[in-house]
Amino acid sequence: MHNRYAAAVRTDSGDSMCSVTGPVINHTERRALTRAVGLTGATAALLVSSLLLAGPASAKVGEGWGTQEPVDKLFVLGVLVGIPVALFILIVALVYLPGLARGERVAPGATGPQDQWLGGRRTTGELAASASGASGADQSDTDGGAGARW
Repeated sequence: MHNRYAAAVRTDSGDSMCSVTGPVINHTERRALTRAVGLTGATAALLVSSLLLAGPASAKVGEGWGTQEPVDKLFVLGVLVGIPVALFILIVALVYLPGLARGERVAPGATGPQDQWLGGRRTTGELAASASGASGADQSDTDGGAGARW
């Protein structure tokens, strides 16, 4: 473990002497310190600006505006809760309905659709033919994928 407070200093004659110049910090510590100072400054600026801008919000209603009617609590509940719930239901329907229309199971733990081999064999009969030792010329048309045959 190294001494974080000692820093070597060379004199003009080439001799080295040790003096304490303060804490020595590495690059990672410096970056963390810079981020912390930046975050503290941004938080302080946000706090001060919110306090300065909150004053006009408590002003009286203008004379030409008239009196405001109170908003119905059911309307507020419908806007703040009803609209997000309706959007959630719409998104869930858009995600699940195409799979249900294809006949897939969407229940938790259901097996997924069968794997697909794009450009590969089309039927299980071709699989059985290749396993039984069909000729190489017949296989090259049906195999698909990369091959290293010459």
